[in-house]
Amino acid sequence: MLIALLGRILQKIDSLANKIKAHGMLARFKSVGSECHLEWPIKVHNPKWMTLGNGVTISWNGWLYAIEQYGDQSFTPELEIGDKSYIGNSCHIVVCNRIQIGKSVMIADRCYISDNLHEYEDVSRSIAENPMRVPGEVRIGDHSWIGENVCIYGNVTIGKHCVVGANSVVMQDLPDYSVAVGMPAQIVKRYDFSEKRWRKTNKSGDFIDDLGLQKLPRAASHASA
Repeated sequence: MLIALLGRILQKIDSLANKIKAHGMLARFKSVGSECHLEWPIKVHNPKWMTLGNGVTISWNGWLYAIEQYGDQSFTPELEIGDKSYIGNSCHIVVCNRIQIGKSVMIADRCYISDNLHEYEDVSRSIAENPMRVPGEVRIGDHSWIGENVCIYGNVTIGKHCVVGANSVVMQDLPDYSVAVGMPAQIVKRYDFSEKRWRKTNKSGDFIDDLGLQKLPRAASHASA
């Protein structure tokens, strides 16, 4: 009985200590909205480059890394996470240039999001000694859902209200209101506003009928929407 009581007391003390640590970390961010939550433990490098909207949650064991310097390369990184977005457990977000996550975005556990990658062309040096390549920036549109273990990197825009299936690797843009899966991720569905339903597509994002025949080009569909 006494041991159980002592255990509960220690848990409360640990929980309070974690909240204090998280509050101290949030105070170091560039800008933080109301009702934001960091779950401890979490690693945050250079939070002065990071902006959180209102009601953002970043779950435990995450790693947010804004890279200012890599070898002789200098960067001015920006990480922005919009209102009411949720970042799952053990997610890694690494930014050299700019990563923008929209409002009410759900990112499941163990995702990796990066606007950069290591060069490897110079075989006389280790990959770690090769320079960093930063092809552009990453944008994830409002209300999108990123499944578990998804990797997003490079110069990529994921549109509004998109779904990316678990274990996918996103290396190219996805249009608004689309579903993509695979390595690399390819579009398999889009929302058809003219018919007000989700429809299957080919790899190019053009609507197809149940027999797999193309019915409506994507450009025409957007025009009708």
